Amino acid sequence: MATIQRIRQRSGLLVVVVFVALIAFLLGDLFRSGGSKFFGDPNIIGTVNGRDITRQELSQGMEELRAGNPEQYANTTSIQLANFVWNNIVTEELLSAELSAAGMSVSQQEIYFDIITNPNIRQNFAGANGQFDENMFKSYIAQVRENRDASEQSVEMWTQWLAFERAVANQAQNFKYTNAIEKAIFMPTGLAEAEIKRGDAQHPTQYVYVPYIDVNEDEIDVTEEDAKRYYNANKEDFEQEEGRNIEFINFPLAPSESDRESVRAELATLSLEWMNEEDDSVFVNLHSDVRFQSEYYTITELVGTGLDTLVDGQSVGYQKGPIDLGGAFAVVKLVDRKIVPDSVQARHILIPFAGATRADASITRNPQEAKVLADSLFAYLEENPAAFESVSEEFSSDIVAKEKGGDLGYFSRGAMAKPFENFCFFKKNGSMGVVPTQFGWHVIQVTDQKGSNDVYKIGQIIREILPSEATIQNLYNQASGYAAEAQTAEDYRALASEKGFFLRPARNLGRFEEVVSGLGAARRVVRWAWDEEREEGNIGLLENDGKGYVVVVLTDKLNEGTTSFELVQGQCLEAAKKEAKKALITERLEKALSEASTIEAVAAASGKEVRTLSFRISQFNIAGVGNEAAVVGRICGLEPGSLSGVITGENGAFVAITSPATPAPAIDYSNMAQNTQRSIRNLVGTQAYKALEEKAKIEDMRYMMF
Repeated sequence: MATIQRIRQRSGLLVVVVFVALIAFLLGDLFRSGGSKFFGDPNIIGTVNGRDITRQELSQGMEELRAGNPEQYANTTSIQLANFVWNNIVTEELLSAELSAAGMSVSQQEIYFDIITNPNIRQNFAGANGQFDENMFKSYIAQVRENRDASEQSVEMWTQWLAFERAVANQAQNFKYTNAIEKAIFMPTGLAEAEIKRGDAQHPTQYVYVPYIDVNEDEIDVTEEDAKRYYNANKEDFEQEEGRNIEFINFPLAPSESDRESVRAELATLSLEWMNEEDDSVFVNLHSDVRFQSEYYTITELVGTGLDTLVDGQSVGYQKGPIDLGGAFAVVKLVDRKIVPDSVQARHILIPFAGATRADASITRNPQEAKVLADSLFAYLEENPAAFESVSEEFSSDIVAKEKGGDLGYFSRGAMAKPFENFCFFKKNGSMGVVPTQFGWHVIQVTDQKGSNDVYKIGQIIREILPSEATIQNLYNQASGYAAEAQTAEDYRALASEKGFFLRPARNLGRFEEVVSGLGAARRVVRWAWDEEREEGNIGLLENDGKGYVVVVLTDKLNEGTTSFELVQGQCLEAAKKEAKKALITERLEKALSEASTIEAVAAASGKEVRTLSFRISQFNIAGVGNEAAVVGRICGLEPGSLSGVITGENGAFVAITSPATPAPAIDYSNMAQNTQRSIRNLVGTQAYKALEEKAKIEDMRYMMF
């Protein structure tokens, strides 16, 4: 009855809820299909010259990259992967359009030729004679295509092939476009000669240099109005891209001393329990953050780990700990000790399966079928050990070893795959067995063992020191307490200083930034700052991906265009001061010039010395001054023997007089022209594409995905 009464009391709300649900049902397909005229198509995350790029296209490209290069992209973030795929899509679209406009294209025959001439393809599809076998290659591709839906592994292989094929096609397209432009670039020998003669001619010069820093601050009077005038006269220097400015306080999450002591005490207790345990591996796996390693190691192999000095000379069962590892505590136990050979000799028969490392493309058997074959060969050889060489010759895929009856010669620890090695070193001489590795199944026989060496199996219970719930709560209380007070504080900066918190700025954060200086990877902070509803002055408390908490203040929303004066006022004020100093020094040098007829007299009137230097127009730097390209150019253009006027530069002002120029030494201008032409052509790949990108209409909305 109480439930019914509550429903009656909220009957009006219930009607509204039902109405909204009905409308949502009716309009759901419209929104899901992207047909909304108000919100656009949520499936489209970008356009290139009118061509839509969808979420599915970007996601598929990312998956293909991961599948085709799992090791290369193992530590790549989603945004980095998306950037790579996005750039490939944009490049392909722009180059396709440009080639089409020029009446060029990349044919299927060209792509196929590039594929079969790829060094990796030729190496992986070599026949018995070591030469590329095109029929073997075609057979493999046909097989992968036909079986592409047979299993998860087949799907992955087909995806990898499509990604490779697309990469080759894109590379061919890029090469054709850049090659066409490169052919049009030519450097005449005469032009190279003129450039060398002009750029490397020596202009002996005497000059007086007065740096702007000679003027003290109290000698000039610069106001905010002067800064504004500088800003208005140099607005082109203050162009900015769209961005966000924030200030933040980082509350990093770290274990307390109490947390450390708690872990240490727990391991001390476990150490006592471990002494009475029979199954070391089970006990370690039950209590350690790191799984039990069942391998044996020599003292030499343990050098550098700190374990060598702990177990050397100790008896089985010896324990040590808790040991402070900084971010963790550990208890170490010598679990076992054996004597193994220094080296062994063995022979084997390799039975690979499709997809195994280095497996020939013609291998089609799956791992289970390979094991059945290996087991049957092992059973036969147990009864007929003398047949090992003939069986190896007929069945083994190890081309080098099968020619020697399967013999691998002598090898030391570390030379073979671990399962293979363990069998050879821990089994007795003459032992035979079947062992799997990443290369396939091996029928192995140990044929000789030499020397002896002590090896140790070590168990470690390692427990990472993590912040406790109490520590996390205390940190949250600090961060949330400040965030709450800052919401109503007149000055959040003063509040931070009062509480002993350090506010840090982060400027010009782009929409796709992943890293914030002072925080590291902090995509959540960037997304918060770029939220469409975020306003300047908003304060947020964010959990920073398990690394702690961040209190963030959005200080500025930067629109694309000219930066406002308020944001660059300090910069403009310093520039206005520099202009005032420049004007004052120019006035002083002009006065010195009006009263002097020699460079020595100018130096004396200025309180400076006469400097001597041979200037070259191709060399922008002036020793003891810095980069002064405009000054160098003007000095090299002076009429020899005449005092110059005041030449103002970036760092100071100059008065100079030059002697007749010394011509540049003659060189092989033809070779120089070829080198210059080659250098310019090398820039085509980046510069030509950059030009295409700048004129293209590209809308990037990938922020909707990340």
